[in-house]
Amino acid sequence: MILLRAVSVMAAPPNDPATALVPDDFGVTTRTPPVIKVDPGPKYWPRLRMWQGIPSIERTAKGRLWATWYAGPLSEGSSGNHALLVTSDDDGVTWSNPVAVYDPTTFFEGSTGDPNVWIDPQGRLWWFVFRILKVKHPEGIRSLWGFCCENPDDAMPKWNAPVLAGFGLGLNKPTVLSNGDWLRPIDNNQETKQGTRTQFYVSKDQGKSYSFLSKFSIKDVSFAEHMAVERKDGSLLMMARTTYGIAQAESFDHGATWVNEGPFTKERGLNTRFFLRKLNSGALLLVVNDVPRGRDRLTAMLSEDDGKTWPHKLMLDERQRVSYPDGTEGANGFIYVTYDRGRYEKDEQEILFAKFSEADIKAGKIVTEGSKLKQMINRLADSEGGVHKSREPQLMEEAFEKSKGTLKK
Repeated sequence: MILLRAVSVMAAPPNDPATALVPDDFGVTTRTPPVIKVDPGPKYWPRLRMWQGIPSIERTAKGRLWATWYAGPLSEGSSGNHALLVTSDDDGVTWSNPVAVYDPTTFFEGSTGDPNVWIDPQGRLWWFVFRILKVKHPEGIRSLWGFCCENPDDAMPKWNAPVLAGFGLGLNKPTVLSNGDWLRPIDNNQETKQGTRTQFYVSKDQGKSYSFLSKFSIKDVSFAEHMAVERKDGSLLMMARTTYGIAQAESFDHGATWVNEGPFTKERGLNTRFFLRKLNSGALLLVVNDVPRGRDRLTAMLSEDDGKTWPHKLMLDERQRVSYPDGTEGANGFIYVTYDRGRYEKDEQEILFAKFSEADIKAGKIVTEGSKLKQMINRLADSEGGVHKSREPQLMEEAFEKSKGTLKK
């Protein structure tokens, strides 16, 4: 079959769409593993990026920081995007160029989206990457893959073969339950029409494999971007992004079923990502845009009663266009939260992080020595990359769409 197909392509007129090679011709499916580039070189340095955003951060027990986000030559959802991984060994004062890159564009013009990093209970670093590959496959075209390294304190770690973590997008970290399960949130928009895109997969073997666990409907969900935490009584609290704010639901069987779906808040976090985590103290951390509508006033909130009330707040960044927080808690007792600012705005296009403590949140201001806000991980303009004028990628795409109706055939 492959030989016959190859002959027909060679004999066909150039650029004949009927003879274009597609993944299905070679037995490629959604389950075909991806590959990553290590020590990827200047092609992926910030000078050549038009945009960047949607970061994730982790810290090893010995203090090395890891951050990932995705970027590319045009904009979100466009061709050419890739996920990149950088590191810092001085608590975020300086950061490396990419030490690893996931670039799906070289494999049948695949595309990617929001990545994330996570330190598991064994101290291993996982880098989860998302792939869209246009194949005819019953499980869809979207898949999430986890690359694991067992030496995350090395600046250039060695990576194990990837593990399929679910079908869909999983931009948020897994949650480790008291029974040992790793609960992996997955947004499978293949089921948007059924209303059940909010899903969970589970690993019962410390990340060697994942299996489907549950799915359920949330009213007015847009991009689910959901997260779950385990409360003191063993039940789970889940939150998800919606068009009205943030929804919540509960599970009393380790995520197998979900009940009591309804609004958590309509006053903040409207249709944008938030971050939810249980801290080592048992308190719950919520990082959210603390405005009814918009992506400014990024704020850390603390609950000491399993999410019933949130009396403590710390403003992390009051500026506009600050969004998509992700975080971790270090062995040093500090909380690290990363986010982006102005993905398409000239002289912004920043990936930042904040380092703070629970005491800072309770005080409503920085009171802990070593805490610091608005710390830079990467700013495209510092390397002469990024846009030359605000919203340049969108303007270019709009001009291209308009040209389709005016160009001569």
